[in-house]
Amino acid sequence: MKWNKRYAALLVCAALFIGIGLWVAKPAVKDQPPWLSFSADTDGLKGWRELVESGQSRTGEWKLRWERLPAGSNQLLVVAEPLGVGPEEWTALKSWVRAGNHLILLDRNPDSFFGFETAETEGPDAAAADGEDKSGNSGSDESAPVPVEAPLLSGRSGLTALALSPVRIKPGKGDEVLVSDKQGVLASRMKVGSGSAALVLEPEWLQNGEALKASHLDLMWPLFAEERTSVLFDETHHGYGVKPGLFAIYPVWLLLVSIQLAAALALWLWLKGKRFGPVHVPREWTVRRGDETVRALAAWYHRSGLMEEALEHGRQRLRQLLAQRWGLGPDTSPAQAAAAARSRWSAEDARRLEQALQPLPLPSGRGKAARQEFMRRSRDNAELTAMLESGRQPGRGDRQ
Repeated sequence: MKWNKRYAALLVCAALFIGIGLWVAKPAVKDQPPWLSFSADTDGLKGWRELVESGQSRTGEWKLRWERLPAGSNQLLVVAEPLGVGPEEWTALKSWVRAGNHLILLDRNPDSFFGFETAETEGPDAAAADGEDKSGNSGSDESAPVPVEAPLLSGRSGLTALALSPVRIKPGKGDEVLVSDKQGVLASRMKVGSGSAALVLEPEWLQNGEALKASHLDLMWPLFAEERTSVLFDETHHGYGVKPGLFAIYPVWLLLVSIQLAAALALWLWLKGKRFGPVHVPREWTVRRGDETVRALAAWYHRSGLMEEALEHGRQRLRQLLAQRWGLGPDTSPAQAAAAARSRWSAEDARRLEQALQPLPLPSGRGKAARQEFMRRSRDNAELTAMLESGRQPGRGDRQ
């Protein structure tokens, strides 16, 4: 019983600890700005974007200036209540649409940069303005949908939609009326070069909280039903724009060619580059000098036909060091130098010193035998020179 009570108390304490922690540390829901295609708030467009993604293969966000819109045709750009758009961007957007692309502009008070003309109305539609029932009381704080007509939905009756914009579109010659109410045109589409531009005065029709109300879905879906190369939702003018990177100014083909050339250059350098030795250099390389150095010098003297001269330089260097280290004069014979070396070095090293000081000729010619003999003598000279320079005894033989 005591153990059961103890376990029960622990479980209660753990539950209280977790519950209080979740209640205290519960993150607040971030209130995002309206009109964002990735916002799930009631004033966002995420629901409509997901609906478009189900029918279009390529759907995404556009976060650069309109001067950098992708080249091509049959692309769709959706712009909802843009802020801070300059005349140069409107001009670039119009050129992009003229090249065979399409635009859906959702703006309650649009500027006239793109070519749409609007006129103010006297007030909201009567059905939305009164909002009163027969008893004279106000029916709701929200504006009520009003009857609308949609030529694209011919044969459909009883269509309704919110009509909150204080202006109406003045269609130009050849423009297509998409949605209208008693006070005028709420949505219109014009031909621009090889593309088209549609203006919708009620962006709320696409919001998460309004898309399924009234007839908003039926009215807007025909604008998105056609197959497009890509559908882009503009986020640049909602405060989510980004600046292009350093390589954005270069065409893609030039970047690909540069990357391939850089890879080819790296491979060529890797194949032709110098082989650097290990990080740890063996002791015999630092004391006696490496065989690789001797081989390189020997090959150079062999190609130049200067093997005898190279050996003579080695003998002169040995005699110079014998004079400095042991006090032997320049006229000292090889046998005398070997006798002096036996008291300091091993017998094998003394014998090698005697042979190195003797001016013996190399085998005749410049064949393999001459080269091998030259390399052997050069290696001995290098080792003996290193022994005299360092004053140490790293020779081959064991000191007797």
